[in-house]
Amino acid sequence: MNLTLNKNLCLMYGISFFQGMVFYAPVAALYRQACGLNMLQITLIESISLFLCIALEFPWGILAEKIGYSRTIAVCCGIYLLSKIVFWNAHSFTGFLTERILLSFSLAGLSGVDLSLLYFSVPKEQYQKVCGIYNSLGTGGLVVSSLVFTLFFQDHYRTAALFTVLSYSAAFAASLFLSPLPGHCRHTQTRGDLSSSQKADVLLLLKTFLQNKRVLLFLTGTALLSEMRQNVAVFLSQLQYTRCGSSPFLMGCFYILASLAGLFGFFSFAATKKAGEFTFSSLCFLLSALFCFLLGITENPFLSAACVIGIQLLGTLAQPLFYRLQNEEIRVSCRAAALSLQAVFLECTGAALSPAYGFLADRYLPCAFFAGTISCLAGWGFYVLWYKKRS
Repeated sequence: MNLTLNKNLCLMYGISFFQGMVFYAPVAALYRQACGLNMLQITLIESISLFLCIALEFPWGILAEKIGYSRTIAVCCGIYLLSKIVFWNAHSFTGFLTERILLSFSLAGLSGVDLSLLYFSVPKEQYQKVCGIYNSLGTGGLVVSSLVFTLFFQDHYRTAALFTVLSYSAAFAASLFLSPLPGHCRHTQTRGDLSSSQKADVLLLLKTFLQNKRVLLFLTGTALLSEMRQNVAVFLSQLQYTRCGSSPFLMGCFYILASLAGLFGFFSFAATKKAGEFTFSSLCFLLSALFCFLLGITENPFLSAACVIGIQLLGTLAQPLFYRLQNEEIRVSCRAAALSLQAVFLECTGAALSPAYGFLADRYLPCAFFAGTISCLAGWGFYVLWYKKRS
């Protein structure tokens, strides 16, 4: 690995760590509720954000091929920072919606591009391992910020948001030092117009994606699992702890433990190798369904925390494997555009499911968890169908 690739890898690790430092994360839902929002409004904002991501994903992917991955990441990190500044000052539905709109621009641009930069920065056989480290560092930042919140910011939500602005400023600064990839396809790192061959690849990509039912099965299955994990880890877990009568301090401790589970991404490669690809991925779906069901029937805070931690751990272990499988399904040169197109499909699923979780949680919280159980089982069914067609 040459010096440029090594520098980019270190910088990407740093960006992941600093962007993981969301100091208000243990009370993300409660923060918004304190400003007068209910769960349906919170998940509606999430859904609007996802639909906007859908509209921006593919154009961002094509733009990334034109201006280069490193420049794209720097621009998106800047927008990400701006969204955190808006969040820090938000007091109403409009303010939080504005924050999510900015966040959508950033996430749509980063989606696929960060993974593509990592993909071309390491040997192919190391990619899953590097993805595990990359994700684990993001979780490491989250653990550090959650610990700080638990010790110092329990009743000071705005201060936690301010410290998040500072951490994202550091991530933006790191992104400015990313270098173009040496020896990579020239059109992905120059300012010129998209070449005719690249345009042909884009058209082929759209046609192939829409006709490839096998890939759609895989994406549907993984989307159902990841959306359940997102809603449970970010929003529903906090409501569950409140339902169980947990104090803010105990909630912070539970959140730290769940965040620590996210550090185990680098074990994904070893776990996949030992258990086998199909067995390991099936366990991730089925055990997540079990944990979600238990959350729906218990009011014990410690059992609830164990289930949330289990869901977080399984999602963390599965994610690098799913990233690798997504990359292996790509057969065209416009890798960032291809991953962005896949992300569009994933976000369509998320945009449809997120308000449903919010609606159910406002009516009766256990129903949201039972819906998560059904999603995991359905996701596993889609995954099995994909795996059989792949084999």
